[in-house]
Amino acid sequence: MNKTGRGHIGGDFQFARFSLGGREFGIEVRDVKEIVRLRETSRPPGCPPFLEGFITLRNIVVPVLDLRKRFSLPVSAFPDARIIIISAEGLIAGLVVDSVGDVSAGGKETAPAPCADEPWRDCVEAVVECQGQTVRIINPSALLTDDEKLFLCAPFTEG
Repeated sequence: MNKTGRGHIGGDFQFARFSLGGREFGIEVRDVKEIVRLRETSRPPGCPPFLEGFITLRNIVVPVLDLRKRFSLPVSAFPDARIIIISAEGLIAGLVVDSVGDVSAGGKETAPAPCADEPWRDCVEAVVECQGQTVRIINPSALLTDDEKLFLCAPFTEG
């Protein structure tokens, strides 16, 4: 697969698959640090709307975003919901997804017509066919705005 954006070619490219609103997505495995079960987040007063809250994972406080909300998809309880812990531009964050599948290698790159109304259009760096399904490969660095990244780099203070 010839992958745009970060220059990956062929079977060396591996991605963790996950579902969100009935669609298949993937994140490159080098950006995935861990996958944990969905758990309660703590949301301090003054927390910005883009954050679902925070979890503590081995004494590290991790900000959590719900990708269903980020992409304006219906939020409902999924028994297999997970938090994918990612690293992007030196930031650690958790992403709530409906379920997580296997790690897949490569795929056949497709070139669908751009769809301007897809809420994830700015985050998808490649679209591949893998095991008979269309998988949108997300660039985790594109999930946050510059202001959101700046917030996550600074200590959180209330008020």
